[in-house]
Amino acid sequence: MLKSIPKSSISKRAFKVYKQWEFTEDTFQIVSASEQSGYFDDEVFVSQSGYITHSLYRSIKSKYYNTESFDVFNSFGRYSDSYTFSSERSISDEIYVIAIPQSYYGEEIKPNSLIVESGDVTYSDDGSGNINSNIPQYILSSLDFEEEEIVIIDADNETFTGTIISFDVQSGNMTATFGSSTDTFQVVSIDLNTRLLTVSEVLNYPGLEIDELRFGNIFYDDGLIVFTSEVGPSYTINYRSTKTIYETEVLVSARAGEFNYSQNPSAVTVTLSNSYDFTTTELKNSFPGGTKKIKEVLDISQRQSYSGSYGSTTGSWNDYFEYSSTDPTGSYLAPYITTIGLYNDQNEMVAVAKLPHPIKNLPDHDMNFIVRFDT
Repeated sequence: MLKSIPKSSISKRAFKVYKQWEFTEDTFQIVSASEQSGYFDDEVFVSQSGYITHSLYRSIKSKYYNTESFDVFNSFGRYSDSYTFSSERSISDEIYVIAIPQSYYGEEIKPNSLIVESGDVTYSDDGSGNINSNIPQYILSSLDFEEEEIVIIDADNETFTGTIISFDVQSGNMTATFGSSTDTFQVVSIDLNTRLLTVSEVLNYPGLEIDELRFGNIFYDDGLIVFTSEVGPSYTINYRSTKTIYETEVLVSARAGEFNYSQNPSAVTVTLSNSYDFTTTELKNSFPGGTKKIKEVLDISQRQSYSGSYGSTTGSWNDYFEYSSTDPTGSYLAPYITTIGLYNDQNEMVAVAKLPHPIKNLPDHDMNFIVRFDT
């Protein structure tokens, strides 16, 4: 017996699942490309891990780091804010690229899941496509101990002027005031040539957003990781790939009296009208030719009653109406629901649901079943 299911009883829900991956440089090597290698000249094209680095730098810069003609509709990759796009997408003269094949990241690399460990440095993404380090760095604009003043520039090119309260050269602990807050942080190193200030942890002053320098970008949809400073050559990378799964939920209803005709041979009487022999054709390597007896069915009707082998148990199709108050699930003949099949518009079975235990289909009760399956 079949029944059409209305569209209102069918719903779909999408949810994402993730898989953890871990690789080393033996699987995906870091490819380096420089601004100079982007020019075509008489030099021999340099190839690394199958990439022609002469075109690699220019193609990455043109697609992801085109800050001169920025357009929110034609930009690629994530970024925190369109107003800070130019600072978030700052490309250096030489880049270091890890390209992950799509079969290893699916729809995208899950934001906030990237961890790259190289030596003592651990790189991670901030969920907006920027790569940060466990050793934060800032641009040191000026440092004057006599005037007790320190001026730093963050990743968004914002300038912050602070007052030095104290500085211990041996431990590197510096106590400074930025804005209206005073805090102590550890200075790891000060490079006067590159004007880099390296501290042990991110500067955290309430009311101020002093963004640490970024070390590159990750483009989640393309599985592309671009470092703007040297990384490797040895490294370990961890991330999560993304896959969308769709859960289909179907409400199957059996109204009172529906699907209540048992098809069990013991519950029906079959009346045959005739039988005849049918000649079959041989199917090679399957079965030989011959004849099969075909039975013609005249009628199939419900058996009005039955008698069981346990004591003097008897029952009929009418017992439920006569004894429902005293014996609602006893001797009444009724089919048990064990399996639900779902068909498409072409009457092709697309899913089969098995119930954990058979359920008796009583004639005066509506029965609802919820079938869920993932695609």
